[in-house]
Amino acid sequence: MFKVLQSFVVDLRDKMTGISLYGIVTDISRERNTAEITFALRIEDTTGAVWAKLHFVRSWSLGRLGLGHTVYISGLTCSVTKQKRLEVLWHENDVGASVINISCLPAMLNSSCLHKLSHLSDLSTQTSSTQICWVWMDQIEHCHVNTRLSHVLCGHFVDKTPSGILKCNFCHCNCNGEVVRTFHLKITLADESAKVFAWCTGQTASELLQISPDEFYELPEEEQIMYPSSLEHERFAVALVNCCYARTEQELDAVTWEITRALKCE
Repeated sequence: MFKVLQSFVVDLRDKMTGISLYGIVTDISRERNTAEITFALRIEDTTGAVWAKLHFVRSWSLGRLGLGHTVYISGLTCSVTKQKRLEVLWHENDVGASVINISCLPAMLNSSCLHKLSHLSDLSTQTSSTQICWVWMDQIEHCHVNTRLSHVLCGHFVDKTPSGILKCNFCHCNCNGEVVRTFHLKITLADESAKVFAWCTGQTASELLQISPDEFYELPEEEQIMYPSSLEHERFAVALVNCCYARTEQELDAVTWEITRALKCE
């Protein structure tokens, strides 16, 4: 019978199986020069941090996962390598293997048992857990709305190479035919206590803008420029994570906070 063992990073030892960890993603990258689809994930909890190797059968299958996101990962195993280093492994097709992105769960915003409300003034660069705030969009004149292509499998942005091939910045693979138009939104959020500059993409950005990326893309340029002004002072519940661990994509333009979920307040 498979038994889940709830652990902290400090508890990990050789030959442990069926381990579950709950923590913050502080680094993630695909391992190169290997035939397998393997990603290295650094997860940090209150006792320490550990690297885990995630092995996928065909491709990344966990949806969008970013730095600062809170995850619950089960089905981990531990072993000691010949170099006497602890190795933590996760295989997609193992019994009990799962990864849940807590920061992106819809229930984070509509279930009071999963969160407590914070003020924007409570946020700091030392904040690590997902924070839930009631906010409105402010300083719309400084809002930056752009549409980009993202990889369907992982939700991360893609770039076009000089030869015209679309390449995912996260999976590091060619993804022509596996892309969808999405938003890259940077916006000032405000409440009665403070203001913060944050960014988001995907469904979260669509919820904040109340329009789909394709609909926005089809608008004349003048209407695109004016569109955000219609949303000023609309109120939302948002989930915010500290993504300052970023070292790629120009440090996400130095924007510290990512909005991982948003829900318009009626």
